[in-house]
Amino acid sequence: MSVTRHGRPSLRSYPIWLGSRLLLKPTLALWPIGALGLRPLYLIDEIFALGPKAKTVAREQITLAGRPVELSVPARPSGRDEAAAVLYLHGGALVVCGLATHRAVASRLCQDIDLAVYSVAYRQLPEAGVGTSVTDAYQAYRELLIERGFKHVVVAGDSAGGFLAGKIVELAHRDGLTPPAAYIGYSPLLDLDLGTNPDRSSRRDAYLPIRKLASLRKQFDKGPIELDGVRRIAEVPPEAFPPTIVITAEDEMLEPDVLELVESLNTAGVPAQMHSYAWQVHAFPMLAGRHPEARQSIVLTAQFAKDAVAAARVGRRGIQRVG
Repeated sequence: MSVTRHGRPSLRSYPIWLGSRLLLKPTLALWPIGALGLRPLYLIDEIFALGPKAKTVAREQITLAGRPVELSVPARPSGRDEAAAVLYLHGGALVVCGLATHRAVASRLCQDIDLAVYSVAYRQLPEAGVGTSVTDAYQAYRELLIERGFKHVVVAGDSAGGFLAGKIVELAHRDGLTPPAAYIGYSPLLDLDLGTNPDRSSRRDAYLPIRKLASLRKQFDKGPIELDGVRRIAEVPPEAFPPTIVITAEDEMLEPDVLELVESLNTAGVPAQMHSYAWQVHAFPMLAGRHPEARQSIVLTAQFAKDAVAAARVGRRGIQRVG
C-alpha cells in the first residue's frame, strides 16, 4: 500500500502541537454546540478576512449554484490549462470557518498547481445540515462541468471539506457525470458517525475531541435537504474514485479511516497515496506557507494533481508516484 511516513518534524511543529493539545483541545471540548454556541463562530471567518492577502494570486467574488465563491487565479503570467480547475471545500466540522479562514491554503494551492481555484461558501450548521452542505458542493461541481465548460475538475478539501469532496465523487459516479480528475484530502473526515465508533479514539489527537463530534452528529441530519447516499466515504465504490492523495497528522483521530480508504483504493487498482506527518495537528496544511510541513504537503498534493490532470487529458488513469 502506498503510505509514506514523514518522521522528522521541523522545530516549529512542537510548540504548535503542544499549544493545540494544552489550549485548543480543552476549549473545543467545553464549547457549547447549541445554536447560541454555534452562531457566534462566524466571527472567526470575519476576523481572518481582516488579515493580509497574498499578492501572488488574483481573487474575484462570484457565485456557483447560487452560493458565494472566491475564485483565485495566479497573478503572474501563466500558461495554465483553461479547461481544468480546482474546487476547494473548507473544513470546520460543518459548523465553522469559511472563505477567509482557508484563503491561505487556497492561494498556495492555486500557485503550486497553476490552476484556477474555486472556494465554495457552502451552507452549514446551525442553519443547515450535512445534506444541504453536500448539495451546495455537488451543485457547484456540476456547474463547473456543465455550464462553465471545464473538462477536468480536481476536488479538494480539509477535514469536513474532505467529506464533501468524497460525496462529489460518489454523486458524480451515480449520475454519470465526468468524475473528478483527482481527489485531495487534508485530514479528511470520512465518516459522519465517527464520533460514535467504538474503535476510534481521540486520545492521541492534538486537538480534536471525539465526544464533541459525537454531540454534533445529532445535528448533522438537520434539513432542509436530506443527505443522499453513504455516510462513510469508504463505502463509495472504489471505481468511482479518481487518483487520490491524502495528508494526515500521525495518530490523529481520522487517520484510521484514511488508511482504510487508501488500502481499499489500492486493492482495486486506483492510484492512491497517503502521507502521514509526525508531530502535526489535524489539517495542518491550513497553516500554508508559515509552516514547513504545511508547505511541503501542499507542494506534494499539487504535483500529484497536476500529474492526474495531465493523465486525464490524454485519457489515462494511472499516474506516476510523487514524494
